[in-house]
Amino acid sequence: MGEWRPHKGAQEAFCRRAEFEALYGGAAGPGKTSCLVSLAARQVDKPGYRAILFRRTFPRLQEIMDRCWEHYPTIGGVWKATDRRWYFPGGDASGSVKPFIQLGHMQHEDDKRDYQGKEFSWAGFDEVTEFSEAQYLFLVGSRIRSKHADIPSRVRCTTNPGGIGHKWVKERFIDRAKPGQTYIDPVTGLSRIFIPGRLEDNPTLLEADPGYLARLSSLPEIEKKRLLYGDWDIFEGQVFPELGAAHRIEPFDIPPSWPRYFAFDWGFAHPFSCGWYAVDEEGCLYRYREYYGCKPGCRDQGLRMIAREVAQGILDREDPKEKIKARIADPKIFDKLPAFRQKEVIGTTISDDMQAEGLFFLKANNNRIQGKLQIHKRLQMVEDVNEETGELLTQRPMFYAFSDQEAFWRTVPELQHDPNNMEDIDTKMEDHVIDEVRYLCMFRPILPKRRIHGPAPGSFQHERKKLLRAKQFANSQGVSLTEAYAKIR
Repeated sequence: MGEWRPHKGAQEAFCRRAEFEALYGGAAGPGKTSCLVSLAARQVDKPGYRAILFRRTFPRLQEIMDRCWEHYPTIGGVWKATDRRWYFPGGDASGSVKPFIQLGHMQHEDDKRDYQGKEFSWAGFDEVTEFSEAQYLFLVGSRIRSKHADIPSRVRCTTNPGGIGHKWVKERFIDRAKPGQTYIDPVTGLSRIFIPGRLEDNPTLLEADPGYLARLSSLPEIEKKRLLYGDWDIFEGQVFPELGAAHRIEPFDIPPSWPRYFAFDWGFAHPFSCGWYAVDEEGCLYRYREYYGCKPGCRDQGLRMIAREVAQGILDREDPKEKIKARIADPKIFDKLPAFRQKEVIGTTISDDMQAEGLFFLKANNNRIQGKLQIHKRLQMVEDVNEETGELLTQRPMFYAFSDQEAFWRTVPELQHDPNNMEDIDTKMEDHVIDEVRYLCMFRPILPKRRIHGPAPGSFQHERKKLLRAKQFANSQGVSLTEAYAKIR
């Protein structure tokens, strides 16, 4: 690796970036660690240069150590185990100015304090989704700085989707801007960018291990999407892996004939969630508007608005001509609040305050397991089949959400199973939107279709009927009988 150079394409693009923060990766095998180790050594010829390479645990740091031993001795690096640093020529013999690259880990949350008082001009996080957001922000916000005008401060990260940090990494890098597009943080004014990497961006690995691609392709579906395709919208433990682009629809004017509904999940210290829904002629739900009470720039922190203020906010967002057929809410809004929660209401219950503003609710069916199953049923793709010919016409879900609903698309795809009950959602996560969706889905459930018993599949009568439909389809579409027979049900 002494003469390591990035391959043209994603590797080269990542190595050329000048943003303060840059993330490279997504899929497995694009040469992430090699890029990181090489970038750390870019400025070791400058006195005062101080860099650090991180992995979450010491055993996992071994891979970086191995890469360093392949590369750093060839450029004059000397390893000092007691300091866990590679020193490079230049500066004075004490090492106070001599350029160095340190290797570090933060297995436990408070390990970040081990770096208190230290400063680095460059930091690299290998598999950054293994770190907590607090660890990352502490290091990046307080430890990364440079006293030398010719040594810019930089943070470089690599990772695959998944891990404990999947949510915050996705929000910080993936959701802020399109891949390859610079994002400027409006608070700090600092820049960051995401450079996606795929296996084909690393021809060295493909040549050395041609079977690696086949092994990735044989992984279970979720792992394959994460590691082969670098899909950030799907990860192990995800509650609703069915949810994707097929359910995201651009806003349109709801036809006046479609009945409309409203679902509500109360929150004070935590966010409240309001969703407006329309139902088309086929029974498909469209979540066309939302009102989410979350403190700006924060996660899972409510606005602490009293019930009557929330009610007024709901009415302000509705067209006076809009007719809501029914409003459904968590049964808990009908309960009398204990003394320590009286600041949430003026009256006795949340429902009473809502009624005082003109909003009347029905109690939702709060069966969590059945509600989750109803959401799964609506997210699944259903088939439209020509009843006469048996031809598969289209596939579509029974639930859509408008693309401008930020809270829905931020929180629902990232929900994970309860580790103690895989049939339920982890309630420690930001689950307020999905609770509100669940109330509506239980109010408008998908019921089992009535079966019309006919000839058993494989019987003479069944195959004869299928053959007749195939002939009809072949004649009408101008295709062969074999092709027609394969297309019908």
